[in-house]
Amino acid sequence: MAKRRPDNLRIKRKYLVWLRQAKGFSEASVDKAAASVDCYLTYIRDGDLRQFHSEKALGFKRHLNGIKHARTKAPLARSTIDGTLRDVKAFFAWLADQPGYRATVRHADAAYFTPDKKSSRTSRRGVWRPHPSPDQVRHAIDQMPATSAIDRRDRALVAFLFLTGARETAAMTTRLCHVDLSARCIHFDGRLVDTKNGKRFTTSFFPVGADVEVILTDWVAELKQDHLWGPTDPLFPKTLVQRGATGGFAVRGIAREPWKSPARIVKVFKGAFEAAGLPPFSPHRIRNTLVEMAREFCRTPEDFKVWSQNIAHDSVITTFFSYGNVAPGRQVELMGRMRKRAPVDPDEDVDVIDDE
Repeated sequence: MAKRRPDNLRIKRKYLVWLRQAKGFSEASVDKAAASVDCYLTYIRDGDLRQFHSEKALGFKRHLNGIKHARTKAPLARSTIDGTLRDVKAFFAWLADQPGYRATVRHADAAYFTPDKKSSRTSRRGVWRPHPSPDQVRHAIDQMPATSAIDRRDRALVAFLFLTGARETAAMTTRLCHVDLSARCIHFDGRLVDTKNGKRFTTSFFPVGADVEVILTDWVAELKQDHLWGPTDPLFPKTLVQRGATGGFAVRGIAREPWKSPARIVKVFKGAFEAAGLPPFSPHRIRNTLVEMAREFCRTPEDFKVWSQNIAHDSVITTFFSYGNVAPGRQVELMGRMRKRAPVDPDEDVDVIDDE
């Protein structure tokens, strides 16, 4: 691999420090920005950033449109391309104010990295995404084995995600002290739990069934009574692997430390659905499932606000824009029903939702 240009490395490092310390970006956001800048540096073959011209920005756009996904060989998603362009644009806007770069890098030229408005709107607007139905989630959980501690941990993990709609990083960093079974809720403390933007909030169990709650309750009891774990121990510990008698490595139960990466959670969740003969849904899609369930339980504006707040959204608009899009078939069905209805009488006391 060719040596990187020292001045490019220095200015990139300075930019990342600025994002982290001056802008307060999370490590994940900083890593994403670094990957985008590296993508541009690779495109220009680590050339001198001072020799910037708008044509390079236009060429970089064409380059991104021609990249194929390493595994699927499909073109990059529009959202991936637009995100990369926005990151690189922000980098050059900052670069235009730095000593040694002001003379050749201008804010006007950095604007050439702006994504196409039409494609940007298409990639960023809310769209319906395939997600499991509540019955499919329950079926997947019912089919999961519970023979070993590893099995019970995995089953409790899927139940936890269904009960709370938690993100993978939050689930893997939740500790026993954050679980309040008496109040049937989880206190996500952003100082200890890896929540989005370090947010602190409480999520009460969604009404997905007492049998799902029992799975999580039994797992917490097992950790406390059988393994003698305390408040600061992880709710979902990683697998303990040790060298066996024959010299190879073997699973020995659970370790007293959390997973290091959410990849394991994704594997467990998708595997549960595949084993049940269902599509391998991503754990994040459970949030769509829960938002779709809102129409069954919410009848007033306050109900909707509580449901949205329970999924850690500050705004109901965020909930429905990001996760609440209606499936096309359901949209056609409901519009057909509305064509048969009489207009709502403004003096009549009716529910916010009428699914009949």
